[in-house]
Amino acid sequence: MDSEALSTAYAGLEKVATQDDPGQRKWTWEEDGFTVIRSSARTGPGCHDNCGILMYVKDGKLEKIEGDPENPYNQGRLCPRCLAAKEMIYHKDRLMRPLKRAKSERGKNTFEPCTWDEAYDIIDREMKAVVNKYGGKAIYVTQGTGRDINGYGPLMAQCFGSPNYGMGFLSGEGCYAPRLFSTGLKAGNMFVCDYSQFFPERYDDPRWEKPEYILIWGNNPVVANSDGTLGHWIVECMKRGSKLIVIDPKLTWLAGRADVWLQVRPGTDSALALALCNIIIEKGLEDTDFIDRWTYGFDEFKEHVKQYTAESVAEICGVDAALIEEAAVKIGRARSACLQWGVTIDHTSEGFITGMACFDLMAVTGNYEKPGTMLAARACFGVGVTWMPDPNAWEEIPNLIADENEIMNNDYPAVRAMHAISQDMILKSMETGEPYPIKACWIQTNNPLSCMGAQPQRILPALQSMDFNVVVDLFMTPTALACADVVLPAVSFAERPGLTGHQPYTLTALAKAIEPLGDTKSDQRIIYEMSERFTGVKMPWDDEEGFYDFVLRKTDFSYQDMKERTWAYPEFEYNKHEKGLLRPDGSPGFATRTGRYQFYSPEMQYFGLSPLATFEEPPESPVSSPELAKEYPLVLSSGARLWGLFHSEHRQSPSMRRMHPQPLARIHPDTAKDYGIKSGDWIMIENQLGTCKMMAEVTVTIKRGMVSADHGWWFPERGADDGTYFGTLESNINTLMPMRPGKSGLGNSYKSQLCQIRKIEE
Repeated sequence: MDSEALSTAYAGLEKVATQDDPGQRKWTWEEDGFTVIRSSARTGPGCHDNCGILMYVKDGKLEKIEGDPENPYNQGRLCPRCLAAKEMIYHKDRLMRPLKRAKSERGKNTFEPCTWDEAYDIIDREMKAVVNKYGGKAIYVTQGTGRDINGYGPLMAQCFGSPNYGMGFLSGEGCYAPRLFSTGLKAGNMFVCDYSQFFPERYDDPRWEKPEYILIWGNNPVVANSDGTLGHWIVECMKRGSKLIVIDPKLTWLAGRADVWLQVRPGTDSALALALCNIIIEKGLEDTDFIDRWTYGFDEFKEHVKQYTAESVAEICGVDAALIEEAAVKIGRARSACLQWGVTIDHTSEGFITGMACFDLMAVTGNYEKPGTMLAARACFGVGVTWMPDPNAWEEIPNLIADENEIMNNDYPAVRAMHAISQDMILKSMETGEPYPIKACWIQTNNPLSCMGAQPQRILPALQSMDFNVVVDLFMTPTALACADVVLPAVSFAERPGLTGHQPYTLTALAKAIEPLGDTKSDQRIIYEMSERFTGVKMPWDDEEGFYDFVLRKTDFSYQDMKERTWAYPEFEYNKHEKGLLRPDGSPGFATRTGRYQFYSPEMQYFGLSPLATFEEPPESPVSSPELAKEYPLVLSSGARLWGLFHSEHRQSPSMRRMHPQPLARIHPDTAKDYGIKSGDWIMIENQLGTCKMMAEVTVTIKRGMVSADHGWWFPERGADDGTYFGTLESNINTLMPMRPGKSGLGNSYKSQLCQIRKIEE
């Protein structure tokens, strides 16, 4: 079916109401000799957001990027990465054509350019050889975190016949998935803070009220801007009177402006959340109306949390009991409160449970579906594929998966219930062939050797042992150099059409500003062209814009409609649980098994876990592993995002590297004194798993007895011929992180390992 026929087929769909009126909004115009294209920034290069931008083009070249002041999402604000995007788009080291290499040459810089047809032919031949010998399940199709192919990559897996699609080697699926699933059991939906982002008029919309308190939990949003949230939204709420409670071992900019800052020991977050619940209940500050009408299992929960007293949890977390009490009273008395959490929640061994405890705190205080609280977030106009896999997205496309039940997850009932893969099991299978072999990898928007994978010293030989590997990226990464047989060059967001994602507030278009450089293609085009080649079946579109028409086929928008209006906001209502807008059958309540928010989650018993949120010490901690702590007395944390760098990206950008020239490990002055270390010294961080070389930054902003290390480091300036894969294992903090999830298979101790440090003597 071509694009015109596709549009005709869905022409009869009911018109969808929108809040915004595009009126005379233009998507392109001429200004001072430039052609200006209104668009949004989406990967690559990457981040978690979709900021509105104005791209200024002259003579076919992108000259500058500015924030779009009319776009409600970011209101003209841009981060350093976007402002410096030209450095990445026009970088001399960008991949400009497909590359091939003999398997015997893996790890060597001996790639040769080839045509797309030749590259596709090689992939087709080698992947079919794997399928013929081992079955489609032996192919692992993998992406990076929060990337533009979140919902599109499963099409590639479907056409290869593989049920195994996931995020690299992220142990415990430790980025958002633990929170989403556990809180889905609790509340039936994904819920996010209300910063007015559901309204095109934003803070001026009369329906919106500011949160009285915002709980910033394990997150530094003004820097991280993670998961479809912009940090400046919180600053705008603060300007309008919102107050903060911050839970973080680091003194961030927001922590310095909080009413209460709780400097917790990493890995103890669930104990703190349950203590806050207990204190609120003890003082009679719970929302009895919400609890009585809309929750399940509160009596059991109330009895359960009595063990989490302020005094006992103060000792566990390493914070003052009076501060815990103060925070609880402020939350309990607040007219409204919401939870701004970070990946820290997932980066504990039982991150699956920690998210539940944090959501219980919101439920005890009734902070759901009212202005300024936690709001159910659903895909705009039903187009969920732009930001997460959608089982119905590709129903018209050939599905070669022989048995969906063969997905690699049988060791972990909770992961199996999510119908997700266990990346821990994937790596084990690559090493052992059990429970069945993984023999080929399609690695797209992902650099697992440098960033996502724990224990990269295991991932490297595992990838190099594969029968065949493909890497799709903008640059030659350490993963591509070490492991790829074919490398396919992708375009940037300025060189392609598209739709934004990773947020449920608005649907926005990407408009192509310049032609793809060299012989590059979009990630989506690579996926559907390779799918056609492998299956031999013509896809139901003719070009990239037709592809997005297909994505939009169940709405009344075409891609051209979206490009011309740039953004569209669906209608929005508060109190959806009272109006029957959360449950599939239209009845009031939450979309859970009981129809209520579940303090007591019966489903957890199927996973062999407590139906009530609990606290467990991290597997490695001064409390749970005292003998190990004698040798490695410091608590190691990693994964915090930095200005200018997004995970392992942007190391090639001159301006971003001026901001962060070296990998840093932050330690408190008292800790530094104990080890004879000063700022600027190179240190070795060590534990029972590995070593990592970093530069010390001595700062009072970090908790005593901690090391907070950068992640995602490699050194593209070293070149591809020195045999170290751009030095990616030298300063890689993941060498000290275990590839070992929590009991549920979800969550991992990325932020609560033990280590020691020593100064590297010159």
